[in-house]
Amino acid sequence: MGNTESNVASGVKKQVDTSSLQIYNLVDLKGCGLLVDLMKKAVQTKNFTELDIAIKTQVEPMLYNKGEGRMIPIAKLVLLRNRDRSRAKWLPPLKNMEDPNEYDIEKDIPTIEELEKLGEVQYREVCWDLKERGTVGETALHLCLLNATSIHADLAKRLLHFYPKLVNDIYMIDEYYGESVLHMAIVNEDPAMVKVLMDSGANLNERCFGNFMSTEDQKASRSDSLDHEWVNLCPDTNYEGYVYWGEYPLSFAACLGQEESYRLMLARGADPNNQDTNGNTVLHMLVIYEKIESPEHLEMMDGVLVDLLNAKWNAFVKFRFYRQFILFAFYFSISMVCFVLRPGPPPTGLKPPLINYTSTSTTVATTPLDFMDNESLLPDNVVYDEMMIAGGGPVELEPLQPAVTEEMMVMPTEDPYNGTGGAITPLIYEDGNGGTVNLHGKSSSSDRGKHRNTWNQANRTVRTNYTFNYNKSRKFWWNKRQKVCRLMAVHSTDDLIRMGSEVAMFMGAFLYLLAAVREAGFLGLQMFIENLAIAPARVMFLFSCLLMMTIPPLRLTCYDKAEDCIAVIIMLTTCPYFLFFCRGFKTVGPFVVMIYRMVMGDLLRFVSIYMVFVMGFSQAYYVIFLSYDNPLTPEGIDDSVLNPMPTPTESVMAMFLMSVNTFTDYYTAFDKTSHTLVAKFCFIVFMVIVAILLVNMLIAMMGNTYQKIAETRNEWQRQWARIVLVVERGVSPAQRLIKLMYYSQPMSDGRRALVLRLNQTVRQNLI
Repeated sequence: MGNTESNVASGVKKQVDTSSLQIYNLVDLKGCGLLVDLMKKAVQTKNFTELDIAIKTQVEPMLYNKGEGRMIPIAKLVLLRNRDRSRAKWLPPLKNMEDPNEYDIEKDIPTIEELEKLGEVQYREVCWDLKERGTVGETALHLCLLNATSIHADLAKRLLHFYPKLVNDIYMIDEYYGESVLHMAIVNEDPAMVKVLMDSGANLNERCFGNFMSTEDQKASRSDSLDHEWVNLCPDTNYEGYVYWGEYPLSFAACLGQEESYRLMLARGADPNNQDTNGNTVLHMLVIYEKIESPEHLEMMDGVLVDLLNAKWNAFVKFRFYRQFILFAFYFSISMVCFVLRPGPPPTGLKPPLINYTSTSTTVATTPLDFMDNESLLPDNVVYDEMMIAGGGPVELEPLQPAVTEEMMVMPTEDPYNGTGGAITPLIYEDGNGGTVNLHGKSSSSDRGKHRNTWNQANRTVRTNYTFNYNKSRKFWWNKRQKVCRLMAVHSTDDLIRMGSEVAMFMGAFLYLLAAVREAGFLGLQMFIENLAIAPARVMFLFSCLLMMTIPPLRLTCYDKAEDCIAVIIMLTTCPYFLFFCRGFKTVGPFVVMIYRMVMGDLLRFVSIYMVFVMGFSQAYYVIFLSYDNPLTPEGIDDSVLNPMPTPTESVMAMFLMSVNTFTDYYTAFDKTSHTLVAKFCFIVFMVIVAILLVNMLIAMMGNTYQKIAETRNEWQRQWARIVLVVERGVSPAQRLIKLMYYSQPMSDGRRALVLRLNQTVRQNLI
């Protein structure tokens, strides 16, 4: 027990006996003292002459250079603080002394010129004489704020009027080391005094790392070093401490919920990104302090975030956001061009031949050829011309029998100029009665001869020319694909524009996916997924880009139907990405949030209940409509085509249409079933439960969601902050460090600080 180190500092114990120190005669811990009495008298008489004389005669001798201050090396201040530790933690200079209490801090102090060579961080300017301080290293100004009465506040202002450099003096004992009067004013919840102290030149980045303000589990590991002023601590901690408030005045104000003081210091250039010994900033302290649930701390966190995000937004995020918005708008415009100019499927099959009757004995039979692209046929592929070339004039054909006519009217299964169809059959002949049958759109002469040899010769010539053309077409794969695949055909300027837009859209989707993979690379998979969870619309857009990668294989293999389905999904998942950009605008941002909340909350709950009733009633109506019989349909004819609910799937769709008050056709069909009364009774029950109760309940839930979001103050700002977060995470860490230089300013110690301005109200200015 005798070796156990006491938890109470020696300086704190000495506070019990304060009669031996001159400073307590001026202002003591009980709120009395010479200066306090004179201040009370001056307030009553409005005459401060006696008080001013006392300050000059009693206070000034206790100051260095009559209040001008003196530079003290940091190493000597550390040794002064180190005296209060246990002998095992003494630094070598103290261990070499017989009595560390005899340590003279003013011995061998370097000159100003020598101190300036050491650098600013190697010494501290001290105003109150270190030998004339209180038991814990406090000054009279500290005692004024410690008592925290209106008289003491007026006395503090009077002292600062004569000696403004007192504002940066700190406690010198290890228990409260680093605590300035600015820290104390924040703890006293006195923003007016905070403003007075800042006007006097208070240091906004003063660090209070005394033992009293440390975490409980780090107090035993505290040690000193002559190389720096702060205290060495064990890095492992649970951050639990009674008054662990983050060392900096700004962190003190945030942890204590002093919004006015926080904004006043922020406006004067305090940096919310300053890290204490444990590496915690203002935001870290708000989370550690476990008071984020209170409205004051929520507002404080919002204020800190807005200040920081505004700086990032103006520095580089705004440019990237608008650039992404413009690029996506251009990408979407290209996709619209692709799908608007997309051709539809061609007519299927050949139309049946038409028999035209005339007043004469001549009968003309024609077969429509509008399914073929006649413009694409080369002149040398026309059958009639080939026959003319072969015979040197009009070709005379032998009369054909009707059976032969029907056989010749059968067209090849494939386009003879693109595929491997059967041999060409002559499509021009003349019947025995003088009637002409034209199956290729060409008229023939009625006075042609009937020589069989001439026909055989012409037929051989046609076959020879067809073989030549077929071999020639095999060299042109692209032309063949154009005939087989409608989406690869290029016959007009619109087709050229469509093909170019599709290529640009594919390249754009590929680049978007490449950027996403790059982002996942430097964020990590888990962080990347969390980033996507913030923006559901972006997830849908990246999914559409993935689907876009399947379009070229489907196009080359001519799976037109599958490609059409993919194209529909791409368009449906691309459009919502506009909602991501709309969230950052004040006019439409809240409405985008309403859509998200309603879809994921109200609509999801409604659908889960709605489907229970729809599935039940749909199957009931399917059974009822199995007895459907339309009296207008003749006997023996199946009237299932006119049945409104022929299948269970159609009955589900019918229930949906009835729930949106489109039930006229279904209600009239009830009388054509064998269960009319049951059908009408189920209809009444369904309309009451679903169409009236559930639908109106959904409207009420959506209205409540709308009201909550509309009443939320600065909801659009919250969504804007999410956009800033998403856009910033899309930048690599190296680039982010470069952008940091744009919205921060260098401090004297080489670190970067965020300089912010505050627009104060009239009331705040009066304070």
